[in-house]
Amino acid sequence: MVNTSTFFQHFKQSRFEYDDYHIGVNRASYGNPPSYCFTSNVTFVISYKMSLTCRIELAVTIAVVIVSCVCGMKIDFTRLSHHKRSYYIPQKRGSECSGNPCPVDKPFLCKTSSTCIALKYVCDNTFDCEDGFDEEKALCTAVSRPPIEQLFNFLTAEQDWIIPKLFGGVEPEFAAHGLAVASDIDDLSMTLGLSPQNVKNLHKAFQAAMEGDERPLLAMNMPERSWHEVQYMLQQLLDSGFKL
Repeated sequence: MVNTSTFFQHFKQSRFEYDDYHIGVNRASYGNPPSYCFTSNVTFVISYKMSLTCRIELAVTIAVVIVSCVCGMKIDFTRLSHHKRSYYIPQKRGSECSGNPCPVDKPFLCKTSSTCIALKYVCDNTFDCEDGFDEEKALCTAVSRPPIEQLFNFLTAEQDWIIPKLFGGVEPEFAAHGLAVASDIDDLSMTLGLSPQNVKNLHKAFQAAMEGDERPLLAMNMPERSWHEVQYMLQQLLDSGFKL
């Protein structure tokens, strides 16, 4: 056990010159004891003239403080759960843009210019944006698909079975993005890096939805109560142009 009082007595009695030591500390503010402590953000840079014994005691004391910080204080992550998950959607405009400057009658803003166009001219097989953004394949596919938030919520609700069986264990937000922009199963497989078994299961799942036969999906561990929601969502994807 380190005798901290003896150490600090030695420390106070030690005489230093300003150019003989530098102490840099990057730490959280003091006050009432916090409910968290991040020791990785604490950096001590100490260089000064003192006895070997005092240096050893200083090193041990710092170690004791770090250990007590790690073991004696809890880390409060509860506030992190209140942050809303951000969906995996490519940014349409640069980070310097704080909002859509387009008028309400021309709300679509081109990607690399300030050109605004009406929605009826988006995905009409005519390039109205100089960069061609209004006719991008992924964009035009997503226009006809269920909203990505709806896809994400569906996949999250069914993720215990549908993510490993159909989507290779990827995060639901990535699977939702893939379903929103992929033109067919091959495109989806390439986007998400699916295995041949995943692709086979996807074919079975969509075929089951079209035929109204829940048995292939039950064999994939789908809960029976989920059938109607799963069939509805898969049919929505097919109706929006997703091809097998």
